[in-house]
Amino acid sequence: MKRFQGKTVMVTGAGKNIGKEIAVSFAKEGANVIVCDFNKENAEQTAREIEERNGIAMVAVCDVRDRALVFLYVEKAIERYGKIDILINNAGGSAGLLNKLTRFVDAEPETLDFVLDVNIKGAFNCTQAVLKSMITNEYGKIINISSIAAICGLYDRVDYAAAKAAQIGMVKALAMEVGEYNICVNCISPGAIERDGKTMEHMTFLGENGHSGTPKDISDTVLFIASQDYITGQNIIVDGGRTLGPGHR
Repeated sequence: MKRFQGKTVMVTGAGKNIGKEIAVSFAKEGANVIVCDFNKENAEQTAREIEERNGIAMVAVCDVRDRALVFLYVEKAIERYGKIDILINNAGGSAGLLNKLTRFVDAEPETLDFVLDVNIKGAFNCTQAVLKSMITNEYGKIINISSIAAICGLYDRVDYAAAKAAQIGMVKALAMEVGEYNICVNCISPGAIERDGKTMEHMTFLGENGHSGTPKDISDTVLFIASQDYITGQNIIVDGGRTLGPGHR
């Protein structure tokens, strides 16, 4: 029997990169996957890849900042599958998505709102949408995808670092509230991870050139945490040792 056979998983930001790898990996392990992304084409492509491997996928074209739409898709998913067992809050982004990376002193209020809304309010919306069902079923796994920016900062991304740190704080507090219902809440903080197939070097202590990680490195960690019943309130750093410091590199 596959690890997540009969489980239903909602993955936000599942259209590409880390989110796509997580969605496809859960499907390979037998889960019903709700592929949530604001980009319709990307979400449908992820769903097609799942279905081509005989997996089960439901497309949810949704901006996680839109609370009403999030709740609507969660309701539809529960109608179809009966429950949502696992939520992966992967959707996020920095001011770079708006081409507005800048020092904090020059950051526009609208840009700050966007970064905070997509990273933390989006996680709030999705978590609240699934939580009552999880409490009723006395089972659930919630995993936020944060960033090492929350731990060591990131130049020109004060808003992003703050939002990702808020995701970690959210996990620790929520784990206390919902533990009695057998709901585990955790966070994973990736370091430099290749995007769109592009690898970065001199970013870690691993390998001759200090290569970056891959989306699979994150999805493997997500699936491990989602399979555990005694890990909660934790932030797992997956960064190839980057946060250890400059070292000899």
